[in-house]
Amino acid sequence: MRKIVLEVSLSIILSFLIGYIMLILMGYDATRVFSIVIREGLSNPTYLMMRSTPLILTALAFSIPSSVGVFNIGGEGQFYLGALASLIIAYTTGNSLLSTITGMAAGGLLSALIAVIKVKRGVNEVVTSIMFNWMIYFSLLYLISTYLFDPLMPYQSVSVPKNARIEYLTIQSVSIPMIFPIAVLTSLAMYFLMYHSALGYRMRVVGISPKAARYAGFDPESSIIISMIIGGAMSGLGGSLLILGHTHTIDSTMSGLYGMGFAGIGAGLLGRNNPIGIIFSSIFLSMLLIGGEAAELRARVPTELADTLIGMIVIVLSAPYIVRILRVRR
Repeated sequence: MRKIVLEVSLSIILSFLIGYIMLILMGYDATRVFSIVIREGLSNPTYLMMRSTPLILTALAFSIPSSVGVFNIGGEGQFYLGALASLIIAYTTGNSLLSTITGMAAGGLLSALIAVIKVKRGVNEVVTSIMFNWMIYFSLLYLISTYLFDPLMPYQSVSVPKNARIEYLTIQSVSIPMIFPIAVLTSLAMYFLMYHSALGYRMRVVGISPKAARYAGFDPESSIIISMIIGGAMSGLGGSLLILGHTHTIDSTMSGLYGMGFAGIGAGLLGRNNPIGIIFSSIFLSMLLIGGEAAELRARVPTELADTLIGMIVIVLSAPYIVRILRVRR
């Protein structure tokens, strides 16, 4: 555990150092920029928790299949589908619980389809995931602009009714979006599943060595499908909570949903695919994103600053894996 914490800490420090040097070379006051990023990123705890919620769940969508050796890059499409399904059910029934369950089911079914195609037909999950991501993206745009648009505001979808929304809880003048503790409790449940249950043990054994798993009587194919269903359900839950607890609509450009699934991959890697680590990594990356937006406005730095820092963190984090691979081959 100490080694993991040390690796993550060093990667963050090194990434910030590289970003600091880059800003200086570009002619910016790097100290001022980073002070804005950190200060503004932490200035609004309510917004920080809200931004962290979908990242926690899309990170789980990546990390749980990753433990079985599957690269679930389809969290983006599963996130979209969960958001759409929850919006439709919330609008027609006014029931937030039913909407949430439907969103999870939609994400899980899509992920199950990707897993079955991989297991039964041998098609790489990355290929099918990317295809489904774009299919769902454009299908969603079509549905919103053609059938689900708000007649008074046609640039967005119909809105979640007030009785189906997940509200905020105020504790000592701090508003806590209820979707955040739901995401945290879900992540803790996934930790228990992965590290304190027979199912989680089987999945981790399959991820370490499929041959050893078969020798032990475990079925790698069923573990792959189950892990993908759970991961897809997590991403679908992320889309559902974002719609029910924050945006309440889907705009015609998908700006409120786009990129959440891909950002979750970075949060999962930074959290070392550990559900508890993912909680903290998602909060940290959300802080960077919020602070990066503020730095763009106040210091006129490029929009891509936060994305660049996140990318560098992911690259630096991959270095220990590369070293281990080289050692094994040697």
